[in-house]
Amino acid sequence: METTLKSLLVALSFLALAPAAYAAESAENGVELAFMPSAMDVTLLNEGGKYVAIDLKKIAKGEKCHMEKDSVIMKIGPGATPGSTLVRYAAPNLSHGGCPFMTEFELSNADYSAARAEYNAKAEEASKKIDDLKKQLGDKWNELTKSAEPQKEAEPPKN
Repeated sequence: METTLKSLLVALSFLALAPAAYAAESAENGVELAFMPSAMDVTLLNEGGKYVAIDLKKIAKGEKCHMEKDSVIMKIGPGATPGSTLVRYAAPNLSHGGCPFMTEFELSNADYSAARAEYNAKAEEASKKIDDLKKQLGDKWNELTKSAEPQKEAEPPKN
């Protein structure tokens, strides 16, 4: 959980630097991130299966793999089964027996709603921590984040 929170803080700090760009992209593409609500075995739905690099094996479409609680997932759309949501594993697998990167599978709408609510709660918590950090650092925050912003090209002098 602590590692997940740290990862989320890092991601949100980048979002704090470019909120308008992220909001436009997210609204345009309909990207929704969530955390797996619990550890469970899921059925791989990718055409042609997926290769699991850490296990050096291929999982065929329709086979099961294991998703850990708090794994980052991304909503793709409605599932083929009524009352389900199609999602994709949005992070690399770092443990044996887990699902490969970009695995597609279905979650019940209730599980997806719980996953999304957990993500939103952690995002809000991380935003509050970033705001507290901004207050603590004051002008130092602006100095640190200014170097991370893209540099604008100097305009030519007007005659």
